[in-house]
Amino acid sequence: MRQSTIMSAKVAFVGLGSLAVLVAAAEYSVDAGWVSPFILAPPTEIWSAAVEIYKEEKPFRALGLTLGTTLAAIVLAISIGLPCGWALWRYQTVGRAYEGWLGALFASPKLLLYPLFLVLLGRNVGMLLIMGFVTATIPIMLKTREGLVTVSPTLINVGKAFNMTEHQILWKIMLPSAVPIIFTGIRLSMIYTLISIVALEFLLNFEGLGGMVGEMYDRYNIPAMYAAIIFVILMSLIYFRIVQRIQTWLRSV
Repeated sequence: MRQSTIMSAKVAFVGLGSLAVLVAAAEYSVDAGWVSPFILAPPTEIWSAAVEIYKEEKPFRALGLTLGTTLAAIVLAISIGLPCGWALWRYQTVGRAYEGWLGALFASPKLLLYPLFLVLLGRNVGMLLIMGFVTATIPIMLKTREGLVTVSPTLINVGKAFNMTEHQILWKIMLPSAVPIIFTGIRLSMIYTLISIVALEFLLNFEGLGGMVGEMYDRYNIPAMYAAIIFVILMSLIYFRIVQRIQTWLRSV
């Protein structure tokens, strides 16, 4: 336990020390004229701009909009993706036929579809929600099928030995065994959906975290733009950390 605490302290020290060095180097580079302030704002000005953004731009309202849209898209994707993933497992021919297509679609840059959805749905939260839903559904479908396929046949045979019905085997044996893999798909969907929605907000200059960065960019307020970007990064790190903690908890249950 003590060694783990010491190692965590060393990791934190190295990380914070590296960050402090980078901040000092950035400040000195701009002050010495090596880097134009129109390209890189001094960290001291970024801090001042962050305080002003907090007072005037209300970043937590933007955060609430982005996270709200992201979570709504994920909930909708789970409600559709889990049954579809089960269907891909239940009907093996269909699953094998579409698994490759879905994998290719998941790897493709779906952000390029936004002009089509923009024309069909308009520039609103609904469009962001649908784009997030499209991004989130595919990994949930694929990982649900994978989780069910990889359940040990021994466990299924034990259930049959106790005269369990197919429905009971699914709910009491297969789904609990597949939860870690299924949640991997949910975790991927949460990450990619947040990235997709923030990027769309920036492209469309819409409200939210991406829109906040885009607004500072349009004003050509370089320190405020960097402050907004740093805020987005910090909130994303916290978001991803929470998702990792949930996954770790599910694996230990």
